[in-house]
Order: sequence, then C-alpha cells, then structure tokens
Amino acid sequence: MTSGDDDHPQHPEATDHTEVFGPIDPGALRTIRDLFVELEPLVETATLDDPLNPQTLTVELADGIRSASTARIEIRWSLTGNYAAHYTDEQNQNYRFDCHPKPDAPQRHFHPPPDAPSHSVEPSCITVSEVALVTRAIIQRWRYAYTNDTFEGINEAENPP
Repeated sequence: MTSGDDDHPQHPEATDHTEVFGPIDPGALRTIRDLFVELEPLVETATLDDPLNPQTLTVELADGIRSASTARIEIRWSLTGNYAAHYTDEQNQNYRFDCHPKPDAPQRHFHPPPDAPSHSVEPSCITVSEVALVTRAIIQRWRYAYTNDTFEGINEAENPP
C-alpha cells in the first residue's frame, strides 16, 4: 500500500464542472488520501493526478465487490465542500456518492449501481459534511458492500459513519 503523487493524466470531468463544482481543494484530497491509506487495508495505491495542482485522487483497491478482482475509487473535493466519490471495477459496476448542486436532485445524492447514471439519482445516506467524516462514510459504505458481497443496501445506512 502506498500513497503518492503520480503523473496520471488529468480527468476531463474534473475541470468541465468547475463553475458548479467549484475549484478543487488540494489539502482535502491529501487528507482523504491519508485516511484511505490508514483505514482501508485493501488500498494498494492512493495517488493524486498532479502533485502541484491535483484535481483527482485515485484509490486503487486490491479487490472489488462480488466477482471483481480489483477496483478503484476516484475522488474530487472542492473548496466549496462539494465532492464526488466514484467507485468502478473491471466488471463495469459503478456507483457514486456526490454532493454538489444538481437540477432536480438533492445536493447530497447517490448514483446507484450498476452504471451510476447521471439522470437517475436518489438522496445520499451520507449527510455529514466534514472531509474526514465523509471519507469515513465512503470507506464504511465500500466496506459494507465488500464484506456482504453485494451492492444492495450500499446507500441504506443511517447517517454514516
């Protein structure tokens, strides 16, 4: 398990939504990285896409949910407190916990598996707003799905963590 700042290409979606999402908070991304490395034993790497001006944290996991043998969670966090945490694996399973303005959706919302559609969201079970607490909630919901080997119930916790 490592943490570092790799030279991954910048994710286009990280800058496409800057007006709504807000500028990225590098300090928050570093805090989130450190918490993932400290709290989740399946973290293989946790890297920022750019060491000087990071836009995305990518957490590579040594295992995935159900039949997935690997997975990753990509995280963005803005200076305005908006965030996006997107799980994906090689079985094309995706889900996303988000907090940002979105027409016809609550600010804190969840894009359900299997494909995390943009148009069909539901209220998120994550209601906390502090960086460390949101990170712990994201880890807790990932761990729930992993331990139970199912995506069912991933967004059904009562105010995690």
